[in-house]
Amino acid sequence: MKILITNDDGIEDRGLRKLIEGISKEHELYVVAPDKRYTGYSGAVSFDRLIEVEEYPLYLGERKAYKVWGTPADCVILALDELTGSVDMVISGINDEPNTGDDIRLSATLGACREASYSDTSAMALSLAYGTGEMHYQPAIRFILHLLKNWGQLQLPKDIYLNINFPNISYSDIKGVLFTHSGRCRYKERIHLVQGKTRQTYQIYGTKIEEEQARTDEWAINNNYISITPLNRDQTDKKVLSQLKKIDKFSFLDRWIV
Repeated sequence: MKILITNDDGIEDRGLRKLIEGISKEHELYVVAPDKRYTGYSGAVSFDRLIEVEEYPLYLGERKAYKVWGTPADCVILALDELTGSVDMVISGINDEPNTGDDIRLSATLGACREASYSDTSAMALSLAYGTGEMHYQPAIRFILHLLKNWGQLQLPKDIYLNINFPNISYSDIKGVLFTHSGRCRYKERIHLVQGKTRQTYQIYGTKIEEEQARTDEWAINNNYISITPLNRDQTDKKVLSQLKKIDKFSFLDRWIV
């Protein structure tokens, strides 16, 4: 496969480098990754400024690599429209923290995949759960090689991309794979006042409170399963849309509904 590799942690990130090393012998890799970390940028695109790009060899088995002074979504647009041309697959990661629950709306790892889906390009985001010691990249790489080899069997529509999260454990401890839905999460103590020189200054971060339900993405990795969640670029709620179309009229919209 001809594969575009990107991430939201920057081109020097170890997860990205481990991924390139792990799959470059079996696939034709092109790396287009940001210059720095873009956590929380979702699918942001830099319409309002110029974007610098330089060739940036990593010597990890890739065909070509580029550093981009822009967001992960910028990287995908530049790659597909200019630097690499069309590819068979976009892989974003490996992220060194999970992308689960409500956090997926903010993730620039997933923002890159969503951007790829707008070009009808297959895409997957790879994330590894938190770890206090060794980061277990090899189980993820081993699984991805197997998935790529059998990709055609999934028969995914063009508007679907995959969010894949791995437990941070050895391969022998992984219980299997679960197809999951995104869970819910909240944060406590999100707003923190910090010392500012002239203005009142805040920082946004907090402690995640998971609302764990069985077979959600977060539940899966917490119970030693690989989680695969299919996501759709079309955010229309088709069920509610269908319900609304069946309603003849709303009293406050009588003259407007066609």
